[in-house]
Amino acid sequence: MNKQRKMLRERLLRSEILVLPGVYDALTAKIAAEVGFDALVMGGYSIAASRLGQPDVGYLSMTEMVQAVKCIVDATELPVFADGDTGYGNALSVRRTMQEYEKAGAAAVLFEDQVWPKRCGHMVGKQVIDASEHAKKLRAAADARTDEDFLLIARTDARAVNGLEDAVERGKLYLDNGAEALFIEAPQDIRELEAVTKAFPDTILIANMIEGGRTPNLTAKDLENIGFKIVFWPCSALYVITQAFKEAMTVLHQTGTTKAYEDKMMHFTDFNRFIGLDDYMKLEKLYK
Repeated sequence: MNKQRKMLRERLLRSEILVLPGVYDALTAKIAAEVGFDALVMGGYSIAASRLGQPDVGYLSMTEMVQAVKCIVDATELPVFADGDTGYGNALSVRRTMQEYEKAGAAAVLFEDQVWPKRCGHMVGKQVIDASEHAKKLRAAADARTDEDFLLIARTDARAVNGLEDAVERGKLYLDNGAEALFIEAPQDIRELEAVTKAFPDTILIANMIEGGRTPNLTAKDLENIGFKIVFWPCSALYVITQAFKEAMTVLHQTGTTKAYEDKMMHFTDFNRFIGLDDYMKLEKLYK
């Protein structure tokens, strides 16, 4: 039995929307957990940027993503939503991806219907595979699952390619083929967000908030009132850390010291405490 998956199932029974911050490594996971979130989401966009220094255009392999999932899962006690991209191949590839993510300890996984190599859902130039092909992938994922609490999410990127009506029809097909939750990527405005919830009144629906993306950046409460059950903020950590580190390094480069930036930084003792050095020292004494 996986404790995190049980926690997620219990949390989804509550009426309050589940807010998920995006994390991309063990450290960002620990920071988000310390703040008090109930669950986390990892996404390929941030993993590609942090591991490869490259955009989210399909460079990452399944093995690299599984490693990232495991590092995040091991860092906290929170349920982790994992990005399964397209499943990295055909339906049999999706089976293996599902099995590997389950073994890594993810509490939920999403699979999208883009053509591989895929790209971030808010980028231009996406393509989608035939809906029936993705439905088979989802059936394969559902069949491969050994823990019934492992949440299977269907994502469709059809809105940007074929329009919202096709995205809704795909969502219905995907839910009929094993998915328990639905993520329609990049609705263009509030009217479209409302159309999604109207079409799926009894479904676990996911919204995705990307700063500067194609969907309006609403509050979690706004989305809850519209009818969404879960909301991702997948890129916020990446954007904040990139900006802050760039500013700090600019100060260092220009002045030869970080003194002018120190009031914005966590210092040595505080960081050691946060990262768990005190617990380590206690264990060290126990085994001397």
